[in-house]
Amino acid sequence: MTRDLEVNTSRFVKSADGTEIYTDATGNRSPSSPALVLVHGIFMNKGVFNPIFDDSKWTSSLFLVRYDTRGHGRSGKSVAEEAWESKRFAEDFEAVCREFEVREAYVLGWSIGAAVLPDIMTYTTSVKILGFINVAGVVSVDPSIKRRSSRPLVREIGGTLLSPPSVDAFHEALFQFLHICSDELSPELFRILLEGMVMQPRGVAAWAFKRKQNPEKMLQEARGGRLPLLGISGLKDKSLIVEELKGELEDLGWKRMTYRYIQDADHIPWVSCAEEFREIVLTWIKELTP
Repeated sequence: MTRDLEVNTSRFVKSADGTEIYTDATGNRSPSSPALVLVHGIFMNKGVFNPIFDDSKWTSSLFLVRYDTRGHGRSGKSVAEEAWESKRFAEDFEAVCREFEVREAYVLGWSIGAAVLPDIMTYTTSVKILGFINVAGVVSVDPSIKRRSSRPLVREIGGTLLSPPSVDAFHEALFQFLHICSDELSPELFRILLEGMVMQPRGVAAWAFKRKQNPEKMLQEARGGRLPLLGISGLKDKSLIVEELKGELEDLGWKRMTYRYIQDADHIPWVSCAEEFREIVLTWIKELTP
């Protein structure tokens, strides 16, 4: 069993290809306490989950694990094409889970972080996925899965961040992007996320959208009722057309899907509607956990 001191201290773990992944964990390590692995979105870092990790109602109920995905935060930022194959994302996930002795887990993917699911389902065999929580998320970057939920303004700002025409345009897009995510970020959290976005090379950020995925294993599990899904959208989300996101998941034929809308939540519902978001997630996990 990993010691408490080790669990609550951020550290680097090496993925299969040698890429260093920056990770930490906290919470209830009781054998009966479920593990929840949280995956952040594009341009971001694991600090976006600080409000969850700092909340005793979360940490007393679950064992929480998070990490900077490759190319983000303090994790490795290779520009080599082979570093961005789908299996690399599964290997990162597995390395993090191995570090904290997680053998089965629920996975929460936020925004484009939700697109890690096909990678995990296709390549990872040592960690049993008990269920998936899609928070305002893109479930795959594979072009065969049609996406119609993102708003034009987000695509425009994202394009500027990926290929800024000038330094001034880049800086303006940074602030716009964070405000689209949420107008309720604390000054400290705003700074943490802004710093992470600034330190990310533009060429590295672009790779998050380019990898080739095979969603077949994910779809088999979803359509066969073996992969429960909780979808959560905030009705004040400025980046998504929330009704379209639910439709996208329904079109995939997800058999065991629960979808919840939060009236006053934005793109980061654990910030804008912390209590309601927490209650939805913890109740769903409790219902599924033996």
